[in-house]
Parts: sequence; structure tokens; C-alpha cells
Amino acid sequence: MTDQSGDALEATLADLAGGHTGNLAVAARDLGSGAEVLLNADEVFPTASVIKLPILVELLRQVEAGKLALDDRVELRGEDQVGGSGILKVFDAGLRLTLRDVATLMIVLSDNTATNLAIDAVGGVAAVNAAMDALGLPTIRLHNRVEFEVIGDDVRRLGESSARDMCALVRGVAERNVFGPGVSEAVERVLAGQQYLDQVPRYLQVKPYAAELGLDPEITVANKTGFFTGTRADTGIVRYRDGGGFAYAVFNHESKDETFLAEAEGSVLAGLVGKALVEHWWPSGRDTAPTVATAYDPS
Repeated sequence: MTDQSGDALEATLADLAGGHTGNLAVAARDLGSGAEVLLNADEVFPTASVIKLPILVELLRQVEAGKLALDDRVELRGEDQVGGSGILKVFDAGLRLTLRDVATLMIVLSDNTATNLAIDAVGGVAAVNAAMDALGLPTIRLHNRVEFEVIGDDVRRLGESSARDMCALVRGVAERNVFGPGVSEAVERVLAGQQYLDQVPRYLQVKPYAAELGLDPEITVANKTGFFTGTRADTGIVRYRDGGGFAYAVFNHESKDETFLAEAEGSVLAGLVGKALVEHWWPSGRDTAPTVATAYDPS
């Protein structure tokens, strides 16, 4: 391990929070030792598109229960298409997608149209929140479908959560406790296809095309990100090739940087948090942690 002092990690996170505008929340738990780090972990933050993870959980729970099947098809109608992230908004109406397609697009491209199709398939907002209640995660709330005329300029109207509860959700997925191994494994498999890797994995040596290229990376990430004006969110599971890893949730909100640029403050901040977590929990006796150098120096 680069640094075995939990106090040092907490100090690094506090320093990062103090050096950036807006508010930062972090909850992370080492999957081996059970060690955890918490910063503003009980404060309820807007989740932006991270709320799509609980939707995925409920969809796959209903599949496991036999209420839905991933091969079931839904038709894309013109009135279903909404703007923002994703690709279905530019497709021709009439396309018939499987629920597997819907779930994949909702996570790996954060497709807003697919998200609404998934919410409708599971029976609406209340079904997602009931699933979170069943898991004992009361702060995870989906408030609305992705309807920008309702959400307006307040991203909280889409979804909210504490970092502690969202981290508990992905930890449960990692440990196969979210509605059993079948649902948990299916959830992580979808998360592993994530194509938005600009937040927590930003400074990690992840290789998103490892399978296609026949690579065996030291570190993998299965996650869901979210972004909105002045807001960034990321939750997921980091695993190490030779064993170990951690679950995390990192939220930041009210940043004065309201851009959507690659170097937006919120995205960079999340990346620095991810780098600090890996370097802190990287197992002793192994080579240097698979991170990349940045201008930030916590010393």
C-alpha cells in the first residue's frame, strides 16, 4: 500500500475539498479489509444520472423474479425521445429494442430515452424507490422520469442520495448481496461496459477495450456517472487483477465551473479522489499503483 494511514487519506480528501469550489462527498470501502473513508457521507446530494443505477437494479430484479425478460421488446415512439445524453434521441421512431438493449444504453451511454423506457417497464418511479427501501437505502430517491420541463435547472428533481447509501448499493453489488448473486452479477456486468470514464477512473490506468484487445489490465472499473451544470457524480466498483478493490460513491455539487468541458472542475476533482483511493488501498508487495501523474501533490 502506498499509504496505510487512514488519517492521511482523510486529510488528502479534505485538502481536495478545500481546494475546489462547491461541495464534495465521498464514501468508499475496501472490499478486502472493510476499511472505509467517509467525507460528508450522510449529506444528500443530487445524483444526476447515477440514479440510473437503482433503475437498473429494479429492472434486473424483476427479470430475476420472472416479471420481465431481457428479450422483451419495447417500441421507440417519437414521444418517448428526450434530449440530453444518449443516442436514441436521434434514431427513427419505430425501432423495437429489447430490455437488454434499454438497460445497456441507459448505463453505458447514459441514454435518457432508454432511461424513461426502463422506468416505464418496471412500473414507474415508485417501484424503483420501493426496491431501495427493501435494501435499506432510504436516501436513494428517484423523483421523476427524465423530463427536462419538470427538472428545469434543479437536478435534484431527478434523483438524490447520500454518498454512504450509494456506496452501500455498489458494495452490495460487488459482494453479491443486492437481491442475490444473479441480480448483482448482472448489474456489475452492465456497469463494466461504461464508456464515461472521465471522473473517478480519470487518472487510473483502466483499459476499456481490454477484452477486444486481449489485454489483462491490473485494474478494472464498473461504474455509473452523472453530470449536470456544476454537478458531477460517480459510483462504482474498482477491482484489482490479483484480488482486492473497493466500492465508492463520489459526489460534488455547486461548483462554480458550470462547463461541460473535459477539464471541468468537478470531473477533475472526482479523478483526484479516485487516484487517492487507489494509491491508498493498493495492496502492499505489488508494483506501483496503476495511476498516472497529475499536477496535484498531496504532500
